[in-house]
Amino acid sequence: MLTSLRKLHFSGNPQIVLVLRLLLVLLLMVFTRLLIYFLHPSLFPGISHLKLLYYSFTGIRFDLVAILYANALYILLLVLPFRFRRKRAFNIISDIIFYSSNIILLIPNLADTAYYPFSLKRMTIDIFRYISTGDDTANMMPQFIHDYWYVLLILISAIFILVFVARRIRISNRYVMQKNVHYYLSQTLTMFLFLALTVLGMRGGIQLKPVGILSAAQYAPSQETAVVLNSAFTIMRSYGQQGIQKLNFFTDEKEMTDIFNVQKNYSSIDSLGNLIPMQKKNVFVIILESISAEHIGALSHQKGNKNSDFTPFLDSLAEKSIVYEGFANGKRSIEGIPAILASLPTWMTEDFITSQYASGKFNSLASLLKTEGYKTSFFHGGKNGTMGFDAFCRSAGFETYYGKNEYPDQSDFDGHWGIWDEPYLQYIASTLNTTPQPFMSTVFTLSSHHPYKVPDKYKNKFRKGPLEIQETIMYTDYALKKFFEKASTMPWFQNTIFVITADHTSEAWQAFYKNRVGQYAIPIIFYEPQNQKTGHRGIIAQQTDIMPTILDMLHYPKPFIAFGGSLLRDTEPRFNLSYLNGNYQLIQDGYVLQTDHSVSEALYNFQYDSLLTKDLSKHKKDVVAEKDKLLKAIIQQYNNRLIENKLSIN
Repeated sequence: MLTSLRKLHFSGNPQIVLVLRLLLVLLLMVFTRLLIYFLHPSLFPGISHLKLLYYSFTGIRFDLVAILYANALYILLLVLPFRFRRKRAFNIISDIIFYSSNIILLIPNLADTAYYPFSLKRMTIDIFRYISTGDDTANMMPQFIHDYWYVLLILISAIFILVFVARRIRISNRYVMQKNVHYYLSQTLTMFLFLALTVLGMRGGIQLKPVGILSAAQYAPSQETAVVLNSAFTIMRSYGQQGIQKLNFFTDEKEMTDIFNVQKNYSSIDSLGNLIPMQKKNVFVIILESISAEHIGALSHQKGNKNSDFTPFLDSLAEKSIVYEGFANGKRSIEGIPAILASLPTWMTEDFITSQYASGKFNSLASLLKTEGYKTSFFHGGKNGTMGFDAFCRSAGFETYYGKNEYPDQSDFDGHWGIWDEPYLQYIASTLNTTPQPFMSTVFTLSSHHPYKVPDKYKNKFRKGPLEIQETIMYTDYALKKFFEKASTMPWFQNTIFVITADHTSEAWQAFYKNRVGQYAIPIIFYEPQNQKTGHRGIIAQQTDIMPTILDMLHYPKPFIAFGGSLLRDTEPRFNLSYLNGNYQLIQDGYVLQTDHSVSEALYNFQYDSLLTKDLSKHKKDVVAEKDKLLKAIIQQYNNRLIENKLSIN
């Protein structure tokens, strides 16, 4: 049969060859675009077979834009009105351009089949800044190829089909039989027609503005636009973006700050009218890699769920702590770290750490507490330079950064990311014991990260779950247990506020944790050995609430900037805000508002509709208006303060 296929050829004039080859690329683009659904159908529970068919065709609009941009040079070469197009040298050069352009075009779609479950968005241009920050991607490439071998296999198959079929579509020698006048006249007119159609296609139609990433919201809700969009398009459309735009939803600043004010001042007065002095307790923030609420049995919505019993120590610690219904503000570590430590989320397309705004001055737990005499340090057992954490820590005011390079025993290297959690946490406990008090310190663990390995001595010690990550979560939980056992014997322990949270969520198993609400659910736990107040607080907390809550607990006496609020104060609005695929998602009072303030808007009641199946936006317009007003007050201050470099009081 393969021999028969090899004998099949088509030859025609350059324009027909061009159209047929681009149709071949389009078919491959549609196939690789839909793979994100076929490989991860559980992430798109609302997509029926009929809807998938609809998305298959509506997405062609965005596929064509990417194809025409990638093939612009090839199109120009094939429509030039000259006879040399039948020459062998021309065909070799044009073929090289065609194959290389379209192989590059297909790669982002296929890469996203592996990356999407972690990021929950199609790649944008910031992916190149992300992977170029440090050398982790290059070092981990062999492991990625090993774990996602099927992606490489699909790519090789797609390249084979592209080359095999395209080679059999050739320019015929007979198209040049016309006389010169007729030939050049007809070919010139055809060239202008094709170029006009190409420009029109690059714009995505005749509408006033070229189609953008948000245009996909015309065809699909935000949680399903990844099936309509292709990754090459989202990378192209996000290239050269001029950052965020200044907003003017509110002209009256008092009206805006009455709704939500990012300038905080938690100084307190006692019954005699005196300023309550600052309590200089130690602060230790533990950021757990990828440990979502789904894996923690102690959280209220997980109690009795056998599929969530992977943190026995953390569950026991939660009984002595104050526990909140926690939500992350982003989906990646590079977004979570500034949200937790500086109450500075990433509510824009690019990550704050790698954005143009990172060079501005901003306040953080480290910078604010350092002025009060605290020693500040950040521990991460990963390779120095990973995701720019060391540079961020310097900007955030941390005095000391401890990475893999500073760790004394390199035999504890896990072979992939850095030092195993158990020995590294033991090292931290010893290091803090030599640190002058008061101190503010942070650790970001790493063992519960792909490729999900545990030390050889613990093989088969920890229970495996339906997800690969869950064995490593049990290892990290065990490492935490050993850390607290050691730390509890040290003099600084009783005078310390411990905060346990996560940088972001992991891949999910249960249906709720796969939707746009559950995808952000993380632990936020405050533990004080001397504090008898414990229990589960059934209120929403987000990463940006951690910094202001700690400062309120310490009675920090000065004003500061935070995009969250103290969890100790009923006057602060309780919400979670995230930004994904051009859409804002606001969670408050049991409702979820998803909007891009342009094309798309949806409202869900996730308390009664946990899988977000019923859009209430047309029936609850008063709720939409109320939530949207809060959202606008938040993001106007966020955008404008970033642009105007007003992220700190001083």
